[in-house]
Amino acid sequence: MQLINFAIGGQNIDLEWADGGYADLHNDFTFDKFLFEPSVAKATLEWRKSEGEWAQNVTISSLGLIFLGVSFLRIRERDSEYTFPDDACLAEVGWLPQDERDNFDSFCLTQDAELTYDLLFYFESGWAIKLNADTVELALKMI
Repeated sequence: MQLINFAIGGQNIDLEWADGGYADLHNDFTFDKFLFEPSVAKATLEWRKSEGEWAQNVTISSLGLIFLGVSFLRIRERDSEYTFPDDACLAEVGWLPQDERDNFDSFCLTQDAELTYDLLFYFESGWAIKLNADTVELALKMI
C-alpha cells in the first residue's frame, strides 16, 4: 500500500506530511466517519478537530484518509464494557502482514512494514478497522 502524501508518525497515533505537517489523531482529533464504497473499491476514514481545550491551536478542522483500490477490509466489533465516546478515540495505528489478518491485538512499526502489509486502526473501545488498498491519500480541511 502506498501512502501518497503522508506518513504514519513515530508515536503510532499521528500522521506527518511535508513542510512539518502533523496531526495527533489520539489527542487532537475525534473519529467521525467511516465510509466504504464497494462499487469503486474506495474507503474513507474521517476525523474532526477535538473540541477539547488542548486542541485549540490545531489549525485543521477535519482530515480524511482516502483508500483507493481497496482489496481487503475487516472490522472488529467494539468491547461493550467501554463507553461510546471511546469509539471515537484512536488508540493506535500500525501495520500487519497479510498472514495476520485475524490479529487485531498487535502491529508492526512503520519502519518494519512492507508495502504488502495491511493498515490497522485500533480504537480505545477495542473496535478496529484493518484495510489494504493500492493507495491512501490524506485530505485536509483547514480552519
